[in-house]
Amino acid sequence: MKVSVPLNELSRKMNAISGVVPGKTTMPILSTVLMSAEKGDFTISATDLDISVTSKVNGSVTEEGKIAAPARKIAEIVKSLAGAEVVLETEGEKLIIVCGKSRFVVNARSADDFPKLPKQESKTAFTIDPEIVGELAQKTVYSVSTDLTRPALCGVLWEVDRKGISMISTDGHRLAKVEIAMDLGNVHKMDVIVPPKALATMRTYAEGEKEVRISVGENSISFEMQGTTIYSRLLEGPFPNYQRVIPAKNEKELVVSRSALAEATKRVSILSDSLTRQVVFSIAKNKLTLNVSTQELGEAREELEASFSGEPMDIGYNATYVLDILRTVDAEEIVFLLDRPDNAGLVKPASDGGNVKQLCIIMPLRIG
Repeated sequence: MKVSVPLNELSRKMNAISGVVPGKTTMPILSTVLMSAEKGDFTISATDLDISVTSKVNGSVTEEGKIAAPARKIAEIVKSLAGAEVVLETEGEKLIIVCGKSRFVVNARSADDFPKLPKQESKTAFTIDPEIVGELAQKTVYSVSTDLTRPALCGVLWEVDRKGISMISTDGHRLAKVEIAMDLGNVHKMDVIVPPKALATMRTYAEGEKEVRISVGENSISFEMQGTTIYSRLLEGPFPNYQRVIPAKNEKELVVSRSALAEATKRVSILSDSLTRQVVFSIAKNKLTLNVSTQELGEAREELEASFSGEPMDIGYNATYVLDILRTVDAEEIVFLLDRPDNAGLVKPASDGGNVKQLCIIMPLRIG
């Protein structure tokens, strides 16, 4: 194999594909990137056996061939280079990298050792602006569970039909749901659970792209963009019936500035308990007071202007959970719809921006 590629192009693609390569693995071949020069095209591929990426790199092919090279070392070398063009050439199971006055010879492996990349038989597909998918993902991935004993909660539920997409995630302590109404053509109705890593990988490659074709198979999903295909296994369900936990009788409205609440929560949580991260919301008619008190660290208090439609109450929340929600809301003001201090609170923007509808649920902490 011998190819010549622009340094900035190779650096960008190697940096992106390194995110798929597992940090630790009992299969050393998974820490490599497959470099392939065939039929005039130069592509790089990586997989962790759950997610696979193949991406075309612009350049000229002088000699065809394949090799599996250590992904992170190649990315590190490429990032350090200075010049315009990089020449990649194989010599047995070694990869030679030449750029300007720099020359590296890297021990590699036969391409035959690299896992066979999956192929998908699609049941349904649609094309969409990747910015929309990225926005929906950004507003939901924060509440995905990390509890591997409940695999269905370790991903984002997609509900898709001809009229639009909803994405939902929950870890049992909080829930995020976003939806957008749009015409998706003849897509079949489906509910699938997508791993967060697949969404993060798609967002990495989608920068500058105008559309992405999303195809769903029996137990997989793929994202196709200009020169790049991302394949991911879906997580096994069923996803819990989230509709049952959405509060229906929360009628007490707390309206407060999103940015002011975020800054105040950050400040007072400095002295919060390292495990519970509890901040007490003391809510009154025209005022919201944030209180933190820990025996080891001390106390913090801050008052905010707010409006509230119910009787005064105190509610304990995990500061990290509150801040996660606030980071995903675009509106100037945020609304907490509340019932009792020991019931789940529903949080949403005071005004929906654009076509995306968003709601979040946060469970309270017992004050004590």
